[in-house]
Amino acid sequence: MLSKELQIGKAGEHLVCCDLILQGYNAFLADQGLPFDVIVEKDGILKRIQVKSTMSLKTYGKANNIYRFGTRSGTSGSPHVTKDAEVDCYAFVALDIKTIAYIPISEMLSKSGKVKTVVDFKSKRISYEGRIYQNGTRRTPDWGKCIEGFGNFSEAMKHEI
Repeated sequence: MLSKELQIGKAGEHLVCCDLILQGYNAFLADQGLPFDVIVEKDGILKRIQVKSTMSLKTYGKANNIYRFGTRSGTSGSPHVTKDAEVDCYAFVALDIKTIAYIPISEMLSKSGKVKTVVDFKSKRISYEGRIYQNGTRRTPDWGKCIEGFGNFSEAMKHEI
């Protein structure tokens, strides 16, 4: 019997393949044990995608109702380095709303050249409230990215080809 985490991962990978096919790409699942999950091809160009999936919004400390994804690999535990990157893109999948955010590797790098270990997304489906200051005004919560704004693979990869 497969673990719940493996089933969540498989569901995300299949959803990414379906989404890419519907966007006009040839997409297929990669073999187990590779550092990427999906391979996509269009016009003879191949791209490797690492898929990260979650089932629902969660709260982490003061960060309420966010989709949080870890990018550490399961085998070595360390993120990829930019010049030796083994993936071209990350696909972050929110299974509860069947939404995918495609982020190219170039946007995932920290100043040290390693892939960021955690990525958070808000959702346009939720009204986020900012904190209230002592003078009674409320801060506008304009931090972060909404997962719904990154669903076009060709837009995400336009500077990577």
